[in-house]
Amino acid sequence: MYHNRFPGNKYIGWSIMLLSWLALCWQFYGIGAHHLTGQVVGFLLFFSGVNVILLTTNRMFERAIPFRLNFLLTTFTMLIAWRLSVLAELDHVSRFYLIALILKLINFCLAAYVDIRSTKKNTEYTSDKINNVCFEWQLTFVRLFIGLDLVPHFCEKLFAGAAIRAQDVQAFSGLGIASPLYFVLIAGVFEFFGSLAVSCGLMTRLGSICLCVYLVTSTYLGHHFEGGFIWASPGGGWEFPVFWTALILSFSLFGAGEFSFDALLAKKYKLPKVVRLAMGQS
Repeated sequence: MYHNRFPGNKYIGWSIMLLSWLALCWQFYGIGAHHLTGQVVGFLLFFSGVNVILLTTNRMFERAIPFRLNFLLTTFTMLIAWRLSVLAELDHVSRFYLIALILKLINFCLAAYVDIRSTKKNTEYTSDKINNVCFEWQLTFVRLFIGLDLVPHFCEKLFAGAAIRAQDVQAFSGLGIASPLYFVLIAGVFEFFGSLAVSCGLMTRLGSICLCVYLVTSTYLGHHFEGGFIWASPGGGWEFPVFWTALILSFSLFGAGEFSFDALLAKKYKLPKVVRLAMGQS
């Protein structure tokens, strides 16, 4: 599968970086014009700044920084910045990020296309090998979606401020959970690191197992097992959380694949066996 054949389309890369800079500059204007303050603004500026630094560094040293490493990490930080800009009601900023994320999706599809085409051009390729490459790209897309789907959840619990967090606290309190604020914050931490592990493929096995334990626990505490199977039933059944848990568990069994931090680090460095086990590398 992927072996750094595709460094990323330079025009798309420059466009993403420009959009991120525009979003960051517009944030300062929007914050000043609307007199926005608070935790959500602070974290928005932080993740936006990290995103811009990573993208700019990559454009300056594009041959030194692997495409997959930069793609995964900037997608993670950019999606957080996009979600926080939505919560802060900075509409223009969220539109800049949305366009940039769409361009990132196009870059991902181009990486898959180049890799599959390169495999087909190899004189030693077989139909089974082509199918395996296609299937791994499909699983990578699924992995990214599953991991990044957690971003709105932990953003509201950790980074969006007390007013928005209070809604989760109230929901936890309604379930009869003692010290609901404490559990909301703990849940947010699990979701943050679980999202990072799955989406970026960083310590995938360890992160996936922890995330599965968290999901099963939250399903139990949320009384979803008592609500039957169908998720659309009153109170929500256990269909969706168990489905989500099973998908995540598959990555703890088989690892994240080549398009991940784990694969890159395992090939570049001689790592201890316990670290490779945590990654899901053989």
